Amino acid sequence: MKRSISILWSVLLAGLVVLTAWQSRRLAGIRRERLPETYTGATSDVPPAITFVMVGLGGFRGVVSEVLWFRANRLQEAGRYFELVQLADWLTMLDPHASEAWVYNAWNLAYNVSVMMGRPEDRLRWVLNGITLLRDEGLRFNPRDARLYRELAWFYQNKVGDVLDSAHLTYKVALARQLAPCVSTNGTIHVTPENRERLSALRLDADRMVALEQRFGPLDWRLANSHAIYWAAQGLEFATGHERLMSRRAVYQPLILSVANGRLTGDIEAQQWQTSPNLDLALPTAEFLMDTYRDHPSTTMKMVARGFLSHAIHDLHRNGRDNEARQLFAQLLFLPSESGRQPSFEDVIKKVEQRYE
Repeated sequence: MKRSISILWSVLLAGLVVLTAWQSRRLAGIRRERLPETYTGATSDVPPAITFVMVGLGGFRGVVSEVLWFRANRLQEAGRYFELVQLADWLTMLDPHASEAWVYNAWNLAYNVSVMMGRPEDRLRWVLNGITLLRDEGLRFNPRDARLYRELAWFYQNKVGDVLDSAHLTYKVALARQLAPCVSTNGTIHVTPENRERLSALRLDADRMVALEQRFGPLDWRLANSHAIYWAAQGLEFATGHERLMSRRAVYQPLILSVANGRLTGDIEAQQWQTSPNLDLALPTAEFLMDTYRDHPSTTMKMVARGFLSHAIHDLHRNGRDNEARQLFAQLLFLPSESGRQPSFEDVIKKVEQRYE
């Protein structure tokens, strides 16, 4: 009887190994489809450790990966984030084309490990480690994975650009100082051969930055939301299916925030952080939102578009830019109203002012 049970378990284990190996090969095939046509697998720029693991384990990589993911979940539940760092490195070694492993590791560094640090400068180092991991390593192996670009954009928008972390000013000032030598007085890109090299070291393409300014307006590259737009827009080029809406959302969210506070007006050296609206981005942002609504019509998307248009109309009108405000009002009229009655231009201004009171 015991022998029969032992044989049964052996058969089940063998079946699991075969199934996992097959699933691993299938997923690897799907990930290879996202790679550039010139990609042929492990090359001279792939670290030897990764090549050794991938060749040595073969089809058993899937089994080992499942065990490590189980262990990672247990460590996360226990809050043992430092141990997760090494474990997540192993996961990316097992399958460098698995975007979930890169996101998991980068998130752990930027969000979990960083907040365990007492000093702001130590927190900054771990946040930068998470960003660098996604940008320099994750995208290196997955250059056409839209999700990685979107996650990287979120790090800039949420971790650096928001105020949820007590060390957020340290993150903001560090980014602003890093980009200050490469921009004009209003924060827009200043292209010179020297600046191209500086930007390239940060994995930023000067020509792409110029193209984004031509499309959306004068972005202030000293601010985190401009970098969120940069990475999300790049990922949108590769997005398909539901990921396309997610990637468009990753573009329009920092755009909306940039219209509200997209100009740096404080003194970086004195660490006096102050921002002001960047209304020059209002019309292009509205156009991007309306395009998103037409491609992905939904009640939520309509609410987002109506909310932005209403506030942008009010702010443009209040700043003496009435012609632009009325251009946005014309777009607002294209969106169906819940009541069936479209408001007048004056109604929109009055309604927004009542919310400010």
